[in-house]
Amino acid sequence: MVKVAYFDGAELVFDTEEDLDEHKTAAAVEAFLALTAGDRIKDTRHVYAYYKDVHEATDGQDWLDEEMGVPATPEAIWSHVQPGMLGIWHGYGEDESVYVFAECNCDWDVEHGLLLVWRDGKVLNKAGEFDGHPTNANAYGDETLRDVVYHASNPAWSTRLDD
Repeated sequence: MVKVAYFDGAELVFDTEEDLDEHKTAAAVEAFLALTAGDRIKDTRHVYAYYKDVHEATDGQDWLDEEMGVPATPEAIWSHVQPGMLGIWHGYGEDESVYVFAECNCDWDVEHGLLLVWRDGKVLNKAGEFDGHPTNANAYGDETLRDVVYHASNPAWSTRLDD
């Protein structure tokens, strides 16, 4: 169990067969563990976009609002996220990055949950339902999605690294 400041000190398990002492992996884990609740707040737009996209796609006002309530602010979305386990992925092909990921439950998509992925443990580069891929470019086989953090069903809700 490790305390994760990003999630307000929640204690999470690293569930991985990776060698956490290997230099690049250790550096990514160290960088991730240095993230703070302030970093989480900066990442809010990506998680909130996922919520809004699901809300819109499922006519959430008919049931989701009743189930989880309506977040008063975008930052309030985090009260609907329950962090689970952490893991490590390595990039595919020429991508030499190490990705730290968190599998979370979320109140707006109980079936698919929330996957958060940080490139080299530093930058949130993917948010959305759990699909087993470290980037949206990998998930969709489309390099034009390399800087897309949340890939929405409604493009108006898609977010990018530099938005």
